[in-house]
Amino acid sequence: MIRIRVCGVYVTALAALLAIAVPVSLVAESSQSPKPFTGGTDQTVGQKDLIWWLPADTESVVAARGPFLIPYEPDETNERNNQEWFTRKASLADIRAELEALPLELLDDVDLVGTLKGYTVAYAMQGSRHFREPNGYEVTEYEGCSIVVFDRNLDGLETTIAQMPGWKGASRGAIGGSQVLTWHGEGKDAERTYLLAFPKPNVLLIANNRNYLVEVLERMEQKKMPRALPNELPEWKFLDANARFWGLRHYDPAQAKKDPTSPLGGDSAYVQGDPKAIGVLFALDPKRERSLVVTSFSRDEAKTKAEASRGHAVSEPQDGVRYEVGLRNPAPGVLEEVYTLDRSSTLDYCLLAIQFALGRGMNF
Repeated sequence: MIRIRVCGVYVTALAALLAIAVPVSLVAESSQSPKPFTGGTDQTVGQKDLIWWLPADTESVVAARGPFLIPYEPDETNERNNQEWFTRKASLADIRAELEALPLELLDDVDLVGTLKGYTVAYAMQGSRHFREPNGYEVTEYEGCSIVVFDRNLDGLETTIAQMPGWKGASRGAIGGSQVLTWHGEGKDAERTYLLAFPKPNVLLIANNRNYLVEVLERMEQKKMPRALPNELPEWKFLDANARFWGLRHYDPAQAKKDPTSPLGGDSAYVQGDPKAIGVLFALDPKRERSLVVTSFSRDEAKTKAEASRGHAVSEPQDGVRYEVGLRNPAPGVLEEVYTLDRSSTLDYCLLAIQFALGRGMNF
């Protein structure tokens, strides 16, 4: 068994969990330095637009600002069970590629990464809600949608996807004025459904829940109140506006009893309970790209102050892996955990902690 820090506490999981994390060895060329968006379409949208598109009860969001190329295939010679993984230095390209892939989770689920190889992403964001125990799968169930804004129009992409072997049985339809492809799983995936929508010339939506997708499309057509994750939340005050990669979760008390990943619901296999928990934020420092900060918020000010007073915490989640996490208490009830992403192993365990914090509990 291994133990990793998640928002100031330790949770237990199996070493095999690393197989779920996005591969650290994604092609390095898929990560580009940020530059002004200069797409060939006038349908440019940004972070604020995408947040307004999300349903009001969205609890978790993860984002990556481009431009960057769609990641493709991992380098199989660098698998995590390779001894080199323990000491290999994580390059800035590795770090960016991992974080670029997070909001593209559903794109990977429907095997479209290869189809979109070479496409440039201007902005990607994934919203999710209603986290539940896994139902025959390793990762917690949830409702969500990946929103991918490209730097060019997607002419002909719907037809290309519909002709792919895995999508030939997909049904075509429409929700509002948007064309939608719906894939229904078979066999062990019989209860799974994925929906692809093309609401704007350069925007692709991939959802795993029809109701969530309907809400996104409705909000794209007309701005609705209230907004998901409103500006008044304390988490926003700690997010640098220049951050390219970030994620935020504001715990929903109404979901606590059904959500095994929420600390508001008490102790579980995924999290240590905290009835005063508020939310969590992560962001890669835009000035120091090897520094990633996970910030947890709680009304238990004494607890966060006591945790931060230690100055640092040492994690040894498995034999051969050891890293240090800096601890800070910048404001009452706020605990910052600072990861230095110097090695592949540290990067992977940091990503695993992020996934747990955002609601992607894993169970084997």
